[in-house]
Amino acid sequence: MNRYAADISSLAEEFQQRFRDFAAIEKEITLFSYPFSVDPDDAPDHLQLELIELQCDAECRSRHQQLPLVNFYRQLDKGRFQEIRTFAKKMLSLFGSTYLCEKTFSVMNINKNRLRTRLSDSHLRDILRIKTTVFEPDLAYLLQSRSQYHPSH
Repeated sequence: MNRYAADISSLAEEFQQRFRDFAAIEKEITLFSYPFSVDPDDAPDHLQLELIELQCDAECRSRHQQLPLVNFYRQLDKGRFQEIRTFAKKMLSLFGSTYLCEKTFSVMNINKNRLRTRLSDSHLRDILRIKTTVFEPDLAYLLQSRSQYHPSH
């Protein structure tokens, strides 16, 4: 029973830490997600003028409502909204890298537990590489080429 209590306590602390991390960048997340709802005075100084221009552009407002967030920022004019685009890239990379780190950590925990202690660092590295890549092997081709080199008896 104590073991479970310690595990639950550890998980609760981890969740609290994650929420503290998000709370620290809450204004940036809101600005990134809802640029038309943020008061420009509350935005960082280097974004204020572009944010005012963005909020006054009816076409941009319409695109924000219609497009996924990534595509909205991607289509913004590079000349007019250079600072906002740079800010959006930083926010997108933050979430992308956080997701990859979490995925890697999760895979590592699953594969390197008490039941699999015989995994070497090399095996673990290979497993992590496979689980965190988007590469899809052509298994049919690999099996076919292998059967050509090693015909059945």
